Amino acid sequence: MNANPPASNLAGKALLIGSFPHQDHKEALRLVLEYTPEIPCWPQLPARGEGMLVQFSRGLPGWQAEALKIDPESPGFEEEKLRFYEEYLAVTEAGVPLGETRFVLSLEEAPGLYLLVEKARERAPFLAVKGQITGPFTLATGLRFSDGRALFYDPEMRDMVVRLIALKARFQVELLRRLSSRVILFLDEPALSGFGSSAFVGVSKEEVIEALSEVAAEIHRAGGLVGVHVCGNTDWSLLFESPIEIINFDAYDFSEKFISYNKYLNEFFKRGGWVAWGLVPTLRREALEGETSQGLLERFVNLLNLLAEQTGYSLAFLYQHSLLTPSCGMGTLTPALTLKSLTLLRDLTEGLNRLELLKSKKFGR
Repeated sequence: MNANPPASNLAGKALLIGSFPHQDHKEALRLVLEYTPEIPCWPQLPARGEGMLVQFSRGLPGWQAEALKIDPESPGFEEEKLRFYEEYLAVTEAGVPLGETRFVLSLEEAPGLYLLVEKARERAPFLAVKGQITGPFTLATGLRFSDGRALFYDPEMRDMVVRLIALKARFQVELLRRLSSRVILFLDEPALSGFGSSAFVGVSKEEVIEALSEVAAEIHRAGGLVGVHVCGNTDWSLLFESPIEIINFDAYDFSEKFISYNKYLNEFFKRGGWVAWGLVPTLRREALEGETSQGLLERFVNLLNLLAEQTGYSLAFLYQHSLLTPSCGMGTLTPALTLKSLTLLRDLTEGLNRLELLKSKKFGR
């Protein structure tokens, strides 16, 4: 596992998933810097067409953005595949800068990324800074051929998706290091909620871990830390067995299922793993409307108690290996509920910081 973030200064800090319902990147970034000033992220705006399947797919041979498809019959498809691998090797073996290749994220594709780097530099260095990208499993199962087959089932196209995501993730890390020496890069993997179901018949656990591992390796080479965000339930052993540092999940609805993997959690913590608890229920509007910061504080302490019972670790140790997030992005919320989500997250982190038991410097069981 890559060098892990010191528990002494990241414990209980807040960070965001990335999406906002706004049309204005500057307004979304203002909220990021106001509510998560220690670990800011760059804002993604789905309302402006920044969808997770299209934002990071440019560069794939035969890519049709409007249809979210790959067309192997498009003119020059085979030649484009050759150029793809030539550029990949130019970066990974010949040291060609990513900015000169198809693996760059352009200003048009990720305006929030460039805005964060531009506007936040006067506040740098940050404790950490966060980027995000669609994970290889979600992208390769979401993108399809013209006949409807997911790219993941084609070994060659799956390989290209993984390499594309790996280098675009590395590009982000290199760019965001202008703001902090510690960059956290989340792979957004909502499709993993369906892993093991009939939706992905024939997909093996080993194939998914291999894809995640290749992307993680590039992020690590750039000096970044790797997180994976899953907003539903999944086979959590898959992530515990992958070389990632941070697991982020919907802790509002799936904590007990997650904690039931206590043996894997024990090993995960031993090798320096972190849990990013998605406690603010952005996926459930009614729950969000009725939730309070005190209610979330009590919920989190109860979860830590349960996890302590299952693993044998102290509350202080578990807190010192915890981050706090919303359960998912906020792109589908109203602006008013977005503000409530941000306020709840900030109040939760401040409330936890005041609990003396969780501030103990003791590590271990």
